Amino acid sequence: MAAIDPAEKRRLFERLSSVREIVFGVQDGVLTTAGVLCGRSGAVSQHSQVVLAALASTAAGALSMAAGAYLGTRAEAEVMSAELEVVRVEAAAKPYMLIAAPRYDLGSALAATALTLFGVGYFEGWLAHRDDRWRSGIRFLAIAMSAAAAGYLIGLAISPLGATAG
Repeated sequence: MAAIDPAEKRRLFERLSSVREIVFGVQDGVLTTAGVLCGRSGAVSQHSQVVLAALASTAAGALSMAAGAYLGTRAEAEVMSAELEVVRVEAAAKPYMLIAAPRYDLGSALAATALTLFGVGYFEGWLAHRDDRWRSGIRFLAIAMSAAAAGYLIGLAISPLGATAG
């Protein structure tokens, strides 16, 4: 199966998202028209009966919009779910990262993050015309990793609160 480029994939998703509006429009138009016709067929020349026909038409329109919104949302969700499954299968079939094995993903992500953080610090030292650019890189990495570790520890500390909330 040939891969679709991102721009084409975006256009496809935009076309698929219009399914909801198409289904909604058809349902709304058909059901509202049927409701109005049924309401007017019961109306006669007396004022009270015209009011009742208007109420019937309004109720039918509201019900048709609710039904159309439900059917449209459901159709959109089903189509998008199917397309997302295709994308998930495609993504799983390709090693987009350096290491495709799932058990190494976290380690490779952390290594790439550490290398990037060190690089930013080194670059900052270079911009500042410092001779100890390596030290700038290590300092930047250490401070950023300390902040990440603190966030992790906070998450561990509050995780029991989330377990009892469910």
